[in-house]
Amino acid sequence: MRKADVITALIILIIGILVVYDGVRLGVIGWGAAGPMSGLYPFLLGMGLVIGSLVVMGRVFIISRKSMSNEPFIRKGGLRNVLYVAIPAALMVALTEFIGLYIAAGLYLALYMRWIGKHRWITVLAVSILLPLISSFVFDKYFLIPLPNGRLRGLLGF
Repeated sequence: MRKADVITALIILIIGILVVYDGVRLGVIGWGAAGPMSGLYPFLLGMGLVIGSLVVMGRVFIISRKSMSNEPFIRKGGLRNVLYVAIPAALMVALTEFIGLYIAAGLYLALYMRWIGKHRWITVLAVSILLPLISSFVFDKYFLIPLPNGRLRGLLGF
């Protein structure tokens, strides 16, 4: 477990440093008359990642080897459960480019709720249809933040 913790913390540290760098590149880090400047939120997010990864690495190196578990990162048979989560999530990300975020999220929710959660079809349909519709209304109409619509929407002409 110790090796997996260090490797994961290093990967997150690198990502955090890149996000901090990008926050600085975007512009002023601070608060202006109109609100947060363009680099503030990426900078804060990146700093959170950097600090969190340093805490994990510090914990790994400070705690003695006796108290650290020697269990494997993924127990025997556990990879299947990880793949049950990772494969549908990866498919959702891949489909977002073509069918848009809302439809991909609805399909992901439906698949995950039915396949993993074993929920009733009425619950699956209600959540997988209503949640993307409400999200579309909130982000596109209320906040005026367009999320990916995918190529399908352009091909259909709307």
